[in-house]
Amino acid sequence: MKALLLIFINYLTFISMAQTENQKYIVTNKINNIEIREYLPAIYASVTLEENNAKQNSMFRILANYIFGGNDENQKIAMTAPVHMQKENNGEKDALTMKFVMPSKYNLDDLSKPNDSRVNIYKSNKKKYAAIGYGGYNSDSKSDDYYKKLKTVLKNNNIKYSGNPIYLGYDPPYKFWGRKNEILLELE
Repeated sequence: MKALLLIFINYLTFISMAQTENQKYIVTNKINNIEIREYLPAIYASVTLEENNAKQNSMFRILANYIFGGNDENQKIAMTAPVHMQKENNGEKDALTMKFVMPSKYNLDDLSKPNDSRVNIYKSNKKKYAAIGYGGYNSDSKSDDYYKKLKTVLKNNNIKYSGNPIYLGYDPPYKFWGRKNEILLELE
């Protein structure tokens, strides 16, 4: 019975991932296992909370509520991948920001106003990033390890970056195998 349940969960994972739009980018260069990418403008729904008040699951729920109809028109918006997470340093208190990329078919004017004032909808500018990927379930120590590897490759190739690392998670928590994670650093 457990085996059938496991097969069914992985089938649902495959079906959901096959239908999930991934954020698009262009790989402009590769250095070892690092990709230099250009991300075109995209629309994000984001939430930022003070680090001591921020829990990933509560931030996820705030954003999921918005895309599942928690907005002034009860608009349902498809989930996309990846989910972005970044630590923010604003001088006084550290904060965490989580972002969902809105499906590419939308313009800012197409999206309903969030019911929760903590949700911010905005359009990004075109930017360049360096990316390193890794598999499995993520942890702080694992993402820190890959962040250090990414910084080392950039330093060794005289590539300047700025800001804090951005963690990208592509998979739902119930996906057991073939998980995809990435760390991005914005390039100067």
